[in-house]
Amino acid sequence: MKQMKQQFKFNPLATAVLALLCSGSVQSSYADSNDTPSTLNNQQLKQQLAQANAGQVFFDQYYVNKNNVSVEKRPTNPQYSNYCQGVWVTPVATNSTAKAMQNSETHVSADYAHYNPNGDSVLEGNVIIDQEGRQVKAQKLTLDQTQTIANAQGNVQMAQNGLVSQSDSVNYNLRQQIGELNNSYYISEFNHSHGYAQHIIRTSPTQITLENATYTTCAPTNNPDWHIKAKKIELNQDTGRGTTKDTRLYIKNVPVMVLPYYNFPIDDRRTTGLLTPSFGWSSNSGIQLGLPVYLNLAPNYDATITPRYLEEHGGMLEGNFNFKTQYFGQGSIKAGYLPNDKSYSDKDRDSLAIKHYWDINPYFSTYLEYNYLSDIDYLYDLESDPNVTTDLNQKRLFQVNFARAIEGLDASLKIESYQTLDKTIQDKDKPYARLPQFLLNYKTANPQGWQFEAHNDTAYFKKTINDASALEDSGTRIYNSVATRYNYRTPWSFFIPEASVRSLNYFYDQDAQLNNPGGSKNKNIIVPQFTLDTGLNFEKQGKYLQTVTPRLFYAYAPYKDQTDYPNFDTTTPSLSYDQLFNPYRFYGHDRLDDNNFMSLGVSYSLFDQQGLERLKAAVGQSFYFSNRKVLLNSNDSVQTEKNSDPILALSSQLSNSFTISSNIAFNGTKISQANFQAYYLANTGQIYNVGYYKRKNINNTQQTYDQVVASLIQPVKNDWRIIGHVQYDIDNHIAREYLLGVNYESCCWAVSVYGRSYFNDLDDIKSASTKRTNAVMAEFTLKGLGALNNRLASLLEQRITGFNKSNQTWIQP
Repeated sequence: MKQMKQQFKFNPLATAVLALLCSGSVQSSYADSNDTPSTLNNQQLKQQLAQANAGQVFFDQYYVNKNNVSVEKRPTNPQYSNYCQGVWVTPVATNSTAKAMQNSETHVSADYAHYNPNGDSVLEGNVIIDQEGRQVKAQKLTLDQTQTIANAQGNVQMAQNGLVSQSDSVNYNLRQQIGELNNSYYISEFNHSHGYAQHIIRTSPTQITLENATYTTCAPTNNPDWHIKAKKIELNQDTGRGTTKDTRLYIKNVPVMVLPYYNFPIDDRRTTGLLTPSFGWSSNSGIQLGLPVYLNLAPNYDATITPRYLEEHGGMLEGNFNFKTQYFGQGSIKAGYLPNDKSYSDKDRDSLAIKHYWDINPYFSTYLEYNYLSDIDYLYDLESDPNVTTDLNQKRLFQVNFARAIEGLDASLKIESYQTLDKTIQDKDKPYARLPQFLLNYKTANPQGWQFEAHNDTAYFKKTINDASALEDSGTRIYNSVATRYNYRTPWSFFIPEASVRSLNYFYDQDAQLNNPGGSKNKNIIVPQFTLDTGLNFEKQGKYLQTVTPRLFYAYAPYKDQTDYPNFDTTTPSLSYDQLFNPYRFYGHDRLDDNNFMSLGVSYSLFDQQGLERLKAAVGQSFYFSNRKVLLNSNDSVQTEKNSDPILALSSQLSNSFTISSNIAFNGTKISQANFQAYYLANTGQIYNVGYYKRKNINNTQQTYDQVVASLIQPVKNDWRIIGHVQYDIDNHIAREYLLGVNYESCCWAVSVYGRSYFNDLDDIKSASTKRTNAVMAEFTLKGLGALNNRLASLLEQRITGFNKSNQTWIQP
């Protein structure tokens, strides 16, 4: 025997190592399968873990406890969370590609090595075989004379790309690629799982059998919170499937589920089968159960069929079909059907939603959307997503887009109509269909000097009036605008004059001309406009960077009579600081503003050395030199005020965790519009949000509201946290929604239970007959096996500002 003091290359042994590592990856296939293990009872498992000191040392070696490890020893890209007891750290890089591993050199070191061309070749004493993304450790490795049979003994550890296993011994036939691992432990760093197998047998290059195996994602203790056992696990890499026999799920020491036979995936290939059931309860549907079935119909399309039972409504069927094509894009078709709803006058209820995207080439793309609901209550009664909202007007749209062929130019052509769900709405209040609409925009990109832009919006708007609620005014509207401006910007100032011309042309269709005497004449109008936007920038350097920006904006456009002009798609914006410096009082192209006003404002910002804007304040007001005579609706009045409400905007990032913002408009001494938000997010996952929103109806141009919203996420002892949300309507003295729940999260398992009481978007809360909807929901997850429900996260994401960021903070080491 010759003592080795350095690494050396040995090709026959390299071949053996690659084969052995292939068998090592077999163990990880089981770990990644998120499925079962063993007929060993709990006492036997405890004894094995207690007696197999090497196995426990193996786990301890790669499992770093968060309470006694320095920051420098943590992985640079941690996969696991603050609520875990520790993290897995494997000795090889977890991002090595298969090609890099295949082409890299193999380095072997040992205390002693002996090569015998007529017998066994032996490496002995601290044997280490290294290759990019792979590593093998053993006390002894033997290769027979034919270089066919390899045998590794003595705490054989094999690591590959985030996967580690340890065995007492490994026997492997290099030519037939079959072999056996005895008394094996394994770790999968990616999904925080580990387990034990009495035997791992590779019966062919693509088939593996694990005997008496365990699996869990809990911390490596003698009594994990949950684990599964199986007498036999068979993995077939050709089909991408695995099967288990005599499988049991244990919570602590209590068996809670027995599966004589189970079939599961071991790679990312899609396979037909049952998905996780769903369940819940609400006051308007009672108990809800769903059993989804996944159908792998082809590599480029699949479907999910879900039979559901709703206690108050009966049985229904839902389906979701997804498809991809080589040349014609991709999309989805979703449908639902419930026959003879016993709580809905025995009516059939159904739905259909179609979406399709198609990138024809780098310049042209299309989008199709079609939505249908049988009734206004369908989504609230039957939809399983608690975050659903009902749009009274279900969209049907086909659109062709053009872009990127010419710098600054884009265009689209679309056909759009709606299904109005509320049958009580008068025809005059329904939206117009666009049959079709053409949009073209062009803008040069020069940020300094001369800049030119042009816009065209041509559309045929159709709305048939059958109930005599109004005179029909359907027809074609052509809107054009051209503008040129000069951008003069320096570090200390900006000066931007702009001249533009806008035009409107209306051509009424035959129905409007017959049914509307005023619609017998076409309407045409041209309005020029001039604006000037200018200001100064003052800066002061010191401990903080301070900036002050006074700003002046002037706009002039002559008045052109637009009485009795139709309003197809135009509304008025809310007042804000930025709106003071906008010449347009209307969103949409049905009115051309008359302007003669000046806005004055000043903003202040304070930046710290980290670049955080610790304080931003702005105040401004508009001053009118003439009345605003262009009206959106016939019942509106001419605006004769000499000045706008003063606007105050204030925001501050007081710290890395605490932010406030507000926007207030004053009407005399009273507040006409206001919003305020205070937002706190701690690095340990706490969230506290408070918001106040108020708007008054000025000149009958906007809807009023006065509401307070608050939410919180508060971690408590032992990885539990409290989650809450409330929305209170001050005008009507009623809470529109309550949400309160508790959540426990660990690497091993998670549970959430919460209650919700709310009015839906269509409820008239002023009516005495309107009742709340109450719901109790629960989610239970065994990490690595799947969840029984996944609806809470989507609900909280919409209700609690910063929920996703809090979750990321909550799960960081």
